[in-house]
Amino acid sequence: MRPVSVSQVNEYIAKKLRDDYNLRGLAVEGEISGLSKSGPHYYLTLKDSDSQIRCAIWGSNAAKIDMKLVENGKKIVAVCDISPYAKNGTYSLSILHVEAAGEGDLMAEFNRIKQLLEKEGLFDKKYKKPIPEFPYRVGIITSSTGAAIEDIRKIITAKNDFTDILIFPTLVQGVGAVNSICGNIEKANKLADDGLRIDTLIVGRGGGSPEDLAAFNDETVCRTIFASKIPVISAVGHESDFSISDMVADARAETPTAAADMAVMNTFELRDTVDYFKEQLLISANAKIEAERQILNSRKDLLLAGIKAKISEASSMVDKALIILKENDPRNVFSKGYAAVISEDGNIIPDVSSIRSGDTYTIKMKSGSFRATASDIKTETEF
Repeated sequence: MRPVSVSQVNEYIAKKLRDDYNLRGLAVEGEISGLSKSGPHYYLTLKDSDSQIRCAIWGSNAAKIDMKLVENGKKIVAVCDISPYAKNGTYSLSILHVEAAGEGDLMAEFNRIKQLLEKEGLFDKKYKKPIPEFPYRVGIITSSTGAAIEDIRKIITAKNDFTDILIFPTLVQGVGAVNSICGNIEKANKLADDGLRIDTLIVGRGGGSPEDLAAFNDETVCRTIFASKIPVISAVGHESDFSISDMVADARAETPTAAADMAVMNTFELRDTVDYFKEQLLISANAKIEAERQILNSRKDLLLAGIKAKISEASSMVDKALIILKENDPRNVFSKGYAAVISEDGNIIPDVSSIRSGDTYTIKMKSGSFRATASDIKTETEF
């Protein structure tokens, strides 16, 4: 048997598919998932409960289609042509026209749970706990092998050398994801109740299709997040993704990276800020000390000047007193020829009226004294 090449096989199958009239203008009903855009083109998956197929809306057709109908979770009827790709041996559907076909199962369940929890008040702002500004430990509930955990760890360690990281390896999609997420949230709260300090929980995962993110729209997961005593930051998917977990959590981050940035303070910037204010405080304190020193020196100079003035004034008063004392010194009086009359009991006789005739008195003069007996006493008027 003569062999054929892989390319020949793929070209043959591709031609057969293109030539099959049953695969032209085919109306396919399914739920949209994994919608993305690249340039003018849109890519998506149409799925039902058992299978799925890749589809594309080329830019040339997008202008003819009501793109409001093309959203994740919506059921549509798409009129398509088969579009085989011989090089890779794959095929997809090229969508030519879109009509609404009712709400998809995934979207219907999303809306049911959202309306139920909103009615019960689980989205109310009054229940939102503040995210600690200086956490000692952050718990991370996500897959231990995905990109999300690496992004979170990288951001936290790059901006904070104080906060501890505690990882709870978690299934975030598929069978068992709901039990794994809920179990780890409850485990973190139990550890906190038992004395292990956990200030904040980051609950989430990286991006994916609506099916991949479905666990974070689960009613049990949402109620467990709401019941957590530890504040929860929800970080599910990419910026454009939105889950019910985001609505019940205490804070929502657009991505796991944003959640890490939200969860911790930048300790390196904080130290720089503290050092700056410390320096400014020292400068201010030194300026204040210098100003007080100048005021003190000024007051000291005024005080010394006042003391000197008081001393000078007192010195003048002493000098005046000395002059008065000198002028009133009895010895100066005696030098002028005056004398003091002293009675027998030692008292100075100030007036002649105090002298009694016949009494003996001591007469004190400059160079000595003598005793005399009073007689022939006369008052001043008798002179």
